[in-house]
Amino acid sequence: TDALDDTDEERRVKNVTEDLNAVLFAADAEGKIQILHSPANLGGTRTRPKNKVAALVGLGPQATVEKLDEKHAVKLIDLRCPNLNLVDAEATAEGIKSIP
Repeated sequence: TDALDDTDEERRVKNVTEDLNAVLFAADAEGKIQILHSPANLGGTRTRPKNKVAALVGLGPQATVEKLDEKHAVKLIDLRCPNLNLVDAEATAEGIKSIP
C-alpha cells in the first residue's frame, strides 16, 4: 500500500500501526504463512521511546499476541503475486505452484 511506500522507517511503523485495517503476512520458522492483524506500537512514546510492534494471530478469545521485529515488519520488499484470475483457474496446489 501507499503507507509502506514512505522511505522513512519511523513513518512506515506509524502508518502500519495506526491503520485499523492493516493485515501483515509473515512466514513462521517452518516457512508457513501467518496472517497477523491489528498491529500496534506499544512503544514510540516519550516514556517508552523504543518501538515495540505487536500484532494478533487468530480471532476471538483464541487470538494471541506476537511481538514483531519492526524493522522486518515494515521492510520494503519486491513481492510479486500472480493475478487472482490465474490462481482461481487452477484446480490443484501443483497448478498454482506452476504459475509464473
